[in-house]
Amino acid sequence: MSKRNMFFAAVATLFLTASCVKDDCTRVMTYTKQTPVYKTLAEIRVDPTVEPARELEKPGKIYLFGNLILINEKGEGVHVIDNANPSAPAKLAFIAIPGNIDIAMSGNTLYADNYTDLLAIDVSNIQNAHVKKRVQNAFPSFGSDPDLGILVAYNSEEVTEEVKCDDQNTMMQVQQGQWMNNVDMSTTNNAGVSANVGGSGREAIGIGGSMARFGINGQHLYIVDNQDMHIFDISNTEDPTRVNQVTVGMGWGIETIFPYQDKLFIGSNVGMFIYDNSNPQSPTYLSEFQHANVCDPVFVDDNFAYVTLRSGTNCEGFSNQLDVIDITNITNPTLVSSTEMHNPHGLTVEDDKLYLCDGSDGFKVFDVANKQTIGQNQLFHDSSIPAYDAITVPRANAVLVIGKDGFYQYNTSNPAALQLLSHIPVTE
Repeated sequence: MSKRNMFFAAVATLFLTASCVKDDCTRVMTYTKQTPVYKTLAEIRVDPTVEPARELEKPGKIYLFGNLILINEKGEGVHVIDNANPSAPAKLAFIAIPGNIDIAMSGNTLYADNYTDLLAIDVSNIQNAHVKKRVQNAFPSFGSDPDLGILVAYNSEEVTEEVKCDDQNTMMQVQQGQWMNNVDMSTTNNAGVSANVGGSGREAIGIGGSMARFGINGQHLYIVDNQDMHIFDISNTEDPTRVNQVTVGMGWGIETIFPYQDKLFIGSNVGMFIYDNSNPQSPTYLSEFQHANVCDPVFVDDNFAYVTLRSGTNCEGFSNQLDVIDITNITNPTLVSSTEMHNPHGLTVEDDKLYLCDGSDGFKVFDVANKQTIGQNQLFHDSSIPAYDAITVPRANAVLVIGKDGFYQYNTSNPAALQLLSHIPVTE
C-alpha cells in the first residue's frame, strides 16, 4: 500500500473510532433541574383568608401605613403588624393570598397581587378582611399551557445523573437551570407589585419601598410590568378601574416606578425614564437617563434622583454602584456622581442621609449633602444584615429595613450610630 493510501486509511480509521467514541460517550453531570408549576384559573382565583399571626420565613416587600406595617411573605400573603410601639411591634394577623408578592394601601383598601389578578381587599377590620373587587388579568402571565393552565413558578431541584454527551434535552435543562437561577419570577412574570404613595413628595402616610412596580399618586394607581404602565382610577378605593395602558421606553426591561409630585420616575435595566403626570390618566414621556444593562431601583428627593445599579439575577450586567442624577432640568437629566458599591438594592433618602441596602454587604448610611463625595462620607455600616429594601418614617427619626434575616427598625436620631429598636427574625 502506498504511503498516501496508508495515510487516508489511518484518517478514516481515526474518524470511525472518534464517531464510535462519540456515540458511546457519557458523563456525570450535576445541574439544577427546573420543573414548571402550573395552576388552573380556579386554583389561582382563590379569595384571601385571615389566619393567626405567623413567623417570617421568606420576607419580601414592606409597606408602611400609619401604625401598620405590612410584610409580604413571598408567594403566600401578608403579615400585618401593629407598630404603635416600634420597640415592641405586635403581630396582628396573616392574610393568606396565594401568589402574592407585593402590597399597597389607600384608605381602608389593601391592594395585592394574586398571581395575575389584582385584588382590592377591605381591611377596615383586619380580622375580617375580605375582597371587594378582583381585577382579572391585571398582570401578564409568565406563560401558559392550554391543558395545564398558567405558569406561576419553577420548582428547583439539584440532580446528579449520567447522561449521553449528545443528550440535547438534558443540555437544554442545564442551560435553563442556569438561566432560571438568575431570574426573579416576581419581576419576570410581572405579577409583583409594591407601592410608593405620591402626591406632594412623600407626605402621604402610606409608603412603600424603592423596589416598587406599583405606585399611587392621588386617585390613580400605576402598575408597571416588563414593558407597559397600567393605569387605574381608584377614586373609589374599593373599585379600581383600568383607564389606560402606556408602553414605557423601548418596551422591555421595566423594573420599578417612583411617583414624585407630578412626575413618574421609572427604572429599567437600561436606564431611568421620566414621565410628566400632569394628566394622571395619560402620562407623557419627558426624558431618560441611560446606563449599563443592570437592575435599577430609583428614589427621588428634591432635584436629585438616586439610582442603584446592580449585577446578578436577571440584570446581566456587572456594574454595582450608586448614581446621583441632577433632574433640575427635567428634560435633560445629568449624571452628578457614581459611587462604587457591593451589590446595592433598595434605598431611601431623608434630610441628606441616604439609607442603602447593599445586599450581602449589609445596611449602610451615607451623608449625601455633597453629591460628589458620597463614598467618602459613609456614616454607618452593619454588615450583619443582608438588606433588601428600606423605608424612612417621615418626621419620626426611624427607618425600616427588610432583609433575608428578617425585619429591623432603627432610631435614626444619630445617623452615625443607629440604635436598633426591634427585630422580627426569620424562622428557619
